[in-house]
Amino acid sequence: MNHYKNYGTEDFVWDTFFRQWVLTPTRETEGIWKEWLAENPEMTDKINQARGAVLSLQVKEPEISNQEIARIVKETIARTKPELPISAYQYDFKAFPFYRKPWFRIAASLALVLFLSWLAKPKFATEKLTELTPAVETSNLVEKVNNTSIPLVISLEDGSKITLTPASKIRYANLLTDTKREVYLTGEAFFDISKDPARPFFVYTKALVTKVLGTSFTIKAYDRSKEITVEVKTGRVSVFAQSDPDLKEKTANKELEGIVLSPNQKIIYSGDNVRMVKTLVEKPEIIISKAEASQFIFEDAPVSEVFDSIGRAYGIDIRYDEDLLKGCPLTAILDNQTLHEKLTIICKAIEAHYEILDGQIIIHGKGCRN
Repeated sequence: MNHYKNYGTEDFVWDTFFRQWVLTPTRETEGIWKEWLAENPEMTDKINQARGAVLSLQVKEPEISNQEIARIVKETIARTKPELPISAYQYDFKAFPFYRKPWFRIAASLALVLFLSWLAKPKFATEKLTELTPAVETSNLVEKVNNTSIPLVISLEDGSKITLTPASKIRYANLLTDTKREVYLTGEAFFDISKDPARPFFVYTKALVTKVLGTSFTIKAYDRSKEITVEVKTGRVSVFAQSDPDLKEKTANKELEGIVLSPNQKIIYSGDNVRMVKTLVEKPEIIISKAEASQFIFEDAPVSEVFDSIGRAYGIDIRYDEDLLKGCPLTAILDNQTLHEKLTIICKAIEAHYEILDGQIIIHGKGCRN
């Protein structure tokens, strides 16, 4: 952790490992950071200030407690080893060290501008979303800037809507007359794009091009950040680098090319090493109907059936060795947990583990045959 000695307050706010410690501390991360602070007491003020900023901005995903996991596993999971007494299922659960996995190297979800705003104000305004003021024409492009402290909704001529985060801006030409729709983004915005296969929609940032036919997604591309992220909520998008030698051909083609993202997937572009990593969003959401989503009650169900059901609900591929796991029945109620909590409970029950690779979930285990 020697590189942290050169960090400023805002650098800590951007750091994934730091935010994970602040928002979801574990015994291991507490020990690591306490030891580091003991060796670097001069960094205490910066740490405290950054910690306060992260907590104030409330970027926290509630995690299921170790006791709750143990209870669910003990009471509802898997009769894979019926001869064992119930005490055999009293595992010593430890939080999964996500930050050590490559997939967890996520882009910072907090903008530097938001952080500086936090320093100046006790908290952000909570007013409802408002419409942006009339656009200003500049060099044949319409430019809209969010100079407020709340998100602003922009309605485009083609029926699309853009929710612009504070201190962000977009520029675009007339979207009704061109053969393709193009928007230039600086900062962060959520796009809800109307479907028009004949006229693809493009979002240009400083290093990436995002191409869609009609979907909803979020892009974070701040000037001061070394990373750009694209997160998909619905539909599919394709992403390619501005430096791609085939950029002209890919933008001209009306089909999706490049790295294609589906719901709950995202791409992280790192400017430091000029590479893109495909992974999952931090909090995957169920994409099927509520009626279907409520059917996460399993009784002596093959674990393969459980994985398939969860995969369909979240629109995420879950890869596993079906032959190896066919001897693993599962009894569990998994309707109130997040995706990661569901996977943690299941894997603990069948003595397996999972990782996220290229936007997919990979299950590793030895099977449950006696």
